[in-house]
Amino acid sequence: MSSLTLPFALILLSVLVLNSLTVVAHNITLILQQYSDFGQFNDLLSQTKLAAEINRRRTITILALTNGRVGSLSGLPVDVQKRILSNHVVLDYYDVMKLNKLKDTRTVLTTLYQATGTADEQQGFLNVIHKKDGTIVFGSAVKGAPIDAQFEGSVASQPYNISVLSISHPIIAPGIDGSLPTTAPPPPSNATAPSPAEVPAPAESPEEVVADAPTAEAPEPSEAPVDAPADDTSDAPTADAPAADNDAADANTAASRHVVSSVSMGLIIALVFVLATQ
Repeated sequence: MSSLTLPFALILLSVLVLNSLTVVAHNITLILQQYSDFGQFNDLLSQTKLAAEINRRRTITILALTNGRVGSLSGLPVDVQKRILSNHVVLDYYDVMKLNKLKDTRTVLTTLYQATGTADEQQGFLNVIHKKDGTIVFGSAVKGAPIDAQFEGSVASQPYNISVLSISHPIIAPGIDGSLPTTAPPPPSNATAPSPAEVPAPAESPEEVVADAPTAEAPEPSEAPVDAPADDTSDAPTADAPAADNDAADANTAASRHVVSSVSMGLIIALVFVLATQ
């Protein structure tokens, strides 16, 4: 080997070693193996293959759960476990010192679940609030979701590559487990279904409106005009028939009275004549 080849080989080897150390700056599995209280959480990261994704990230924060707080996740399907646990991996470095700088503020954090591109709305984001009393809480950024997973302390940290923080319970964004979101307010208790009378009738077409519209202005033609002669008037009564009968009765009565008066007058004259001739 020449004198120039050996230095070049040493330089190349050094670059490869440094590059490997930079890419694999941490190993979450080895970190959590040192803490038996996080054994179940560590197993879930390996089963869902999230551990490998975490190790590929250079700057990251893990919101870890102790064994007694993982139970609600153990019975879920693996894909659901992965979605939920991905929301416990923050794509930035936060240790106790950095969290304390957030006093009296609300900060939005981006998680590994958001990086998958499958998050709906704000499911891939977290809210962290540092309250005035010093309490620090985490929660889903979905509107209406609770922000009550309390920060309990730092587990491990390698500034500024990885930080492992302990929280009080899992953060489950509404709908991330495949169920329907439950953050929408319930309907008012006094809401009732509209009665049939309140339901508007379907709109009629223009043709139907014209066909059903009343025609008060147009008088209905009579069957026979007043001045037109009737086809057969021998048996058909007319509107003036009762008046004609009354007039005829009155005429007959008047004629009868005239006859009676004439007869009476004739008898009187005859009686006067007889009396006069005697």
